[in-house]
Amino acid sequence: MSALIRDKIAGLHVIDTHEHTYPHELIASKGPSIFDILEGSYVFWESGPTAKGDYGALVKNLRKISGSSFYKSCSIAVRDLYGVDIDPPTACALEKASEIARDAYRDRDWILKVFKEKALIDKALLDPYWNVWGGGFDERLFSPVFRINMLLFGYSRDAKDHNGNNPYALESYLDTKVESFEDYLDLVDRSLEEAKRRKYVAVKSALAYDRPIVFEDVDASVAKGVFEKKGSGLTAREVKLFGDFILNRILIKAGELGLPVQFHTGLALIEGSSPMNLVGLLRKHANVDFVFFHGGYPWIRETAALAFTFPNLYLDLCWLPIISPSACKVALREIIELGLSSRTMWGGDCWVAEATYGALKVFKKLLSEVLQGMVFDGYLKPEEALDIASGILMENAARFFKIA
Repeated sequence: MSALIRDKIAGLHVIDTHEHTYPHELIASKGPSIFDILEGSYVFWESGPTAKGDYGALVKNLRKISGSSFYKSCSIAVRDLYGVDIDPPTACALEKASEIARDAYRDRDWILKVFKEKALIDKALLDPYWNVWGGGFDERLFSPVFRINMLLFGYSRDAKDHNGNNPYALESYLDTKVESFEDYLDLVDRSLEEAKRRKYVAVKSALAYDRPIVFEDVDASVAKGVFEKKGSGLTAREVKLFGDFILNRILIKAGELGLPVQFHTGLALIEGSSPMNLVGLLRKHANVDFVFFHGGYPWIRETAALAFTFPNLYLDLCWLPIISPSACKVALREIIELGLSSRTMWGGDCWVAEATYGALKVFKKLLSEVLQGMVFDGYLKPEEALDIASGILMENAARFFKIA
């Protein structure tokens, strides 16, 4: 029966709830190589960058992190998609993988084929933070989400979020000019309305990379006072209060529009990224459907406990399987035991299709192992296990994001 469960899960189709997949044109323009595949798979996050083309130095760097889950999942993808084993790394294998990658990206549909044919991903949600309205993505595969970080930086025309975005770029998109605080609030509201009109399926916060995700209730008069200083002489406290007010405004508007709100929690500015910081928002905005990313790692139990407490909170395990497979297995079992499997989803959270393929391969293996163990223990019936797997991989996201 364990082999049957594993094989069934391997063949399940998927809705992928979170990606940053670079457009084909961007990757192809680089003359893609294994260096780009590894970079888009988070591998250089741990090993540090290597000069492109220096395969000897790349081997040395990769051997320093040979146990990395980022590297292991990328290696699986390179083996399956390119037929090259780079684990353990050799200069010859890495160079061969580069040659095959360049050939693969001569096909304009390579990304689509990896997602749909190789990984069985029918639809993926894309966070195209490099282009506010997501130009260049393949609508056959991707549904966009609207990243709201920059909206908290409207206290100054010179302020930018960690991706270099400034909200005043929206003036031209929305054919408006911001002169007053009230104009700015209108810009915030209209940007979400435009996202809804453009069929964006959610709002996304990556604010944990910009600031602690601790938000207070702030009076409009306080935020207006900050705005009217036009960025001059502002204290860190004033900047925070302005952002707190704007985020609450965004959440009110998201609730009115029926847009779910995805929140990065966990690894980022680590001292301020615990999902426990968001309890106040969950309670205040009970009409908003929130999704907390990454299992809140390293706060996986706290995140599950929050979802158990707040029915408007859903869990997304994106990124977690390739951060720590063992943590993902702990989170999965406890999520199931808490009765939260119907509010749980998965996404790859990668920049290249190969990384997404590897991340999903790892997650399906972990999901199979957890469910097989629960069937073996007599905790679940086989049909229950398969229903849970299908829900997490496809049906929960289809229902939640209204994806046909």
